[in-house]
Amino acid sequence: MLDRVFAAVSMLGVVAFMGVVIIGVKEPDLWIVTILILGIAILFFWWELKAGGSHLENEPEHQEKDD
Repeated sequence: MLDRVFAAVSMLGVVAFMGVVIIGVKEPDLWIVTILILGIAILFFWWELKAGGSHLENEPEHQEKDD
């Protein structure tokens, strides 16, 4: 559960940072690219949350791991 909180806070940080960059630079081309890339990132983030978050967290302990 904690990994979901950290992921959400990180995604909000990226969105806030890119908002500051967009406002500071004021280039329409940058706006288009940033909105497109952030949209894809949020979409992948949403799919990962719907899938259950961390795949390592739910791993059974009795399985041997290959090192």
